[in-house]
Amino acid sequence: MGNKTVSKQARRAAREAAAAAAEETIRRTKANVEDLASFFDARDRAEAVEVWLAERQQALTEQAAQRRAIQRRQCGTALRSIRDRGETLREIARMAGTGEKAVRELIREAESPEAVTAQAGIAASAGTTARLAAPPESLEASEMDAHTTQARALTPEQESGRT
Repeated sequence: MGNKTVSKQARRAAREAAAAAAEETIRRTKANVEDLASFFDARDRAEAVEVWLAERQQALTEQAAQRRAIQRRQCGTALRSIRDRGETLREIARMAGTGEKAVRELIREAESPEAVTAQAGIAASAGTTARLAAPPESLEASEMDAHTTQARALTPEQESGRT
């Protein structure tokens, strides 16, 4: 009889150990599923950030190119005005602290058909000076005074370059 009792107890202990191991496996599997779901979700969001960043960088690159072109045309316009007053390219380059090639390129940009169209847009936007110079609503009184002083000092050409 003693052997039968031992084998019943051994079987019961084995079943309990197997059930405990199965419960532990189920608990670990559920935890792994949750963690993998978090992983895949975070990975998708990280990939979305990369796409967003690439789009934003492209937009900023285009915006920077436009702003740079506007400023280069303004440089060329100023240098062209000096040339129109009779100064040589060599003298203009010396006064501007740049090379003659750069002076020629800037003047050429200012004389391009695109520059004529852009300058017509600048002249049209001169009437919107008050809107461009309006201070943001979030400025405090001391900041607003500084903004107003700065806006009054700007010429219409300078304000058209502000964005």
